[in-house]
Amino acid sequence: MAEDRIFALSLGSQQVTGALFTKTAGGGLRMERVERRDLVGDPSEEGLRNAQMAQAIKDVASSLKTKGAKATYVISSFPVLVKFASLPALDGAQVDQIVEFEAQQQVPYPINEVVWGYQLMGEPGDVEVEVALAAVKSDELTEINDTVVAAGIKPKGAEFSPAALYNALRFNYADLDDATLLIDIGARTTDMIFMEGGKLFIRTVKIGGADISRAIAKEFGADFGSADHRKVVDGFVALGGPYADHEDPEIAAISKVVRNSLTRLHAEVMRTINFYRSQQGGGAPAFVLLSGATAGLPFIREFFAEKLNLPVDHFNPFRNVAVAKGATAELAAAQGHQFGDLVGCALAQAGEVPMRILLIPESVKKDRELDARKPSLLLALVSLVLLLGGLGFFFSTGARLANEKATQINSKSSELTKHNNRIKELQDEIALTDGQQQPYVESVRHRVYWVQVFNYLSNKMQNDLLHMTVLEPLSEGRPIVADEASVIATVAPEAEAIVDAFSIQGLWRENPRGSEVVYDYFKSLKGDVDSGEEGFFDLKEVDISQAGTVDAGTNNDRFAYPFTMTLPLPEANRVRFTK
Repeated sequence: MAEDRIFALSLGSQQVTGALFTKTAGGGLRMERVERRDLVGDPSEEGLRNAQMAQAIKDVASSLKTKGAKATYVISSFPVLVKFASLPALDGAQVDQIVEFEAQQQVPYPINEVVWGYQLMGEPGDVEVEVALAAVKSDELTEINDTVVAAGIKPKGAEFSPAALYNALRFNYADLDDATLLIDIGARTTDMIFMEGGKLFIRTVKIGGADISRAIAKEFGADFGSADHRKVVDGFVALGGPYADHEDPEIAAISKVVRNSLTRLHAEVMRTINFYRSQQGGGAPAFVLLSGATAGLPFIREFFAEKLNLPVDHFNPFRNVAVAKGATAELAAAQGHQFGDLVGCALAQAGEVPMRILLIPESVKKDRELDARKPSLLLALVSLVLLLGGLGFFFSTGARLANEKATQINSKSSELTKHNNRIKELQDEIALTDGQQQPYVESVRHRVYWVQVFNYLSNKMQNDLLHMTVLEPLSEGRPIVADEASVIATVAPEAEAIVDAFSIQGLWRENPRGSEVVYDYFKSLKGDVDSGEEGFFDLKEVDISQAGTVDAGTNNDRFAYPFTMTLPLPEANRVRFTK
């Protein structure tokens, strides 16, 4: 493929799309050709989906004649975890260490089992720096990458769909000053992307077009494939209110199922807008754009305009991107809202973009390292051949050359010894610097630790029947703080204690289920462990009878009854507490 062409590949849950772009004068882009292959069946059936995707990638690559091309590909947001965090402004030497520590806190998997990346957001000189983190399990990304390689493509890494869409949004809608919300409705997930000046926020929910198809299948007792076909052919969003139903009762029923499914999505959109405004300091969206295959349903724009009471339009990633004539132009005009991630992928390969987080599988990293070492290895081989030839040619004067070489080696050894001593001095300075940085790392952890404890306990409390009156950190079974007016009671001055458990005292309020609400709360604290995921407390083998006491309240003589719990912490969630 010509070097002036850019190949972009999008791997969605129900379609694979590839496109060829060329650069235009002034830093623009032109889409020359696009190919798309749809995947049939329920996207949650991984075995069938993976086989279809492998064939679809081969078909797209073959049609576009991209065998051997280097390309970045876009994966859907379904397997990707995206988090945002605020960190104190630090210099470059500290940022990587602090961000890695933050990633270990935010990613719910061992950090060595994921591929992750980050980007600093915000303006220079800000007191706090906003960090966008993205992570995906290594084995899942490797499986996708191997499929791309099998199609004859040389991958440079993976972008995730919301990042590519954000780059396309900024490129095409840079004229929008107020907060703008892009809702990308995919097959398995919906991504909500907020753009407000240089500010970015992304949230993904596990609701998509496949959920609508499943709802239709359930309503009519059909299989997923038939329901999905009916959605595409006959589906539209019922307008509700005074509008008459479709004359065909089955189509009318489909439209109502679609509306009910989108109503669930609307609730998540409103929840996300409220979170963005209250927790991220953003403004209310003034404009909404829709993208993704599901956004092509008739009357979906009117549905969101009615629900959100905002102007709504389909996302056009070709406002500032030229399109070649013919079938490509017709497809871009009719279904342009589906190609935003392709445009964003091409922009990232063409030059600078506002968000660049590339998730690179281990195999791609090794290939890069080998490519970087090839010139050195070739040079070393040539040098060795020349050296052997020279030794053979001057064999008769070998003794003299050996003596001269020995003298040179001794001189070089003395010089290297000096460098080695200097390196050891620098290593000592690095060790000293690392020790000085450690308090900053610890301070960042302490800054978020207590919020994590309170949030975890609060999120597990699903009603107002329980009231927590005392939350007390313990070290080796003893309170760290003797009372509210004193400091650490269990350790001497300048010493430290390890917070290894929390003691909870509280009251449960009179209710039809009685003291069972306390046991329910304890079970919810254990729930993460029982489901195979790590919880905040180490309760896997602990029963509530071992962890605390509960007043059964059988006398019915009080409004509330006391309970206590002692919640041990796993090693990873313990912190130091210094007097």
